[in-house]
Amino acid sequence: MSVPTDIALERKPQIEVRRSLARLLSTDLGFHQEASNYASHALHAFAAKFPPQLPRVFIEGLTQKGETVMDPMMGSGTAIVEAFLCGRRAVGFDIDPLALMICRVKTHPVDLLEATWAGKRVVSSAIKLLQRALPSFEESFQRRITS
Repeated sequence: MSVPTDIALERKPQIEVRRSLARLLSTDLGFHQEASNYASHALHAFAAKFPPQLPRVFIEGLTQKGETVMDPMMGSGTAIVEAFLCGRRAVGFDIDPLALMICRVKTHPVDLLEATWAGKRVVSSAIKLLQRALPSFEESFQRRITS
């Protein structure tokens, strides 16, 4: 783990940040026509979730790659996911246990091989259950037809 140096902790000039923020706020922040179900954003319909393009605009406009984005009320982690997608580090906080769980799931890397095996196990189990249930279903169906 690296410890930030004084240079890394230097603050950006306040006037520069204010100008950048004013410029961003004067742009069109309506994203109704844009897809918001990419990456892991469609995982859960969390209440009051904003479109992922909104935090992306501010992350790209106010930070540089490699910097850290902090979201003090992260909700389902939309800004955290966008920070990662933009090449930033991210830290988020929330008091809602559901929000914490959703954000953990949305930001946890998935092992493709492990996910493939898990999917195959689910399909195999479903096939076995159907094969066991099918004879009794067919008998019930036949009884109804002949009755």
